[in-house]
Amino acid sequence: MKLKYEMEVLEVDGKQMAVPVGGEEEFHGVLHMNGTTADILSILENDVSEDEIVAEMKRQYDATEDVIRRNVAKVLAILREYELIEEK
Repeated sequence: MKLKYEMEVLEVDGKQMAVPVGGEEEFHGVLHMNGTTADILSILENDVSEDEIVAEMKRQYDATEDVIRRNVAKVLAILREYELIEEK
């Protein structure tokens, strides 16, 4: 899976958000997020599996695999809901 759109992560008034850039994207909105979501978006710039995302997040965060896996699943569910990722 990977992002459907090129997303730019911005910090506005101390809050992180992502917006699609570069083309005629079908998503015309702003994704409000935290640092974990920003890291997952960065990983999704490449074609990766959910397990690969979890493995990379384990390298970056001091948390158990269960906690990381639940957080990754939550973020992916939101991205799927808004059709922001492509899956094979």
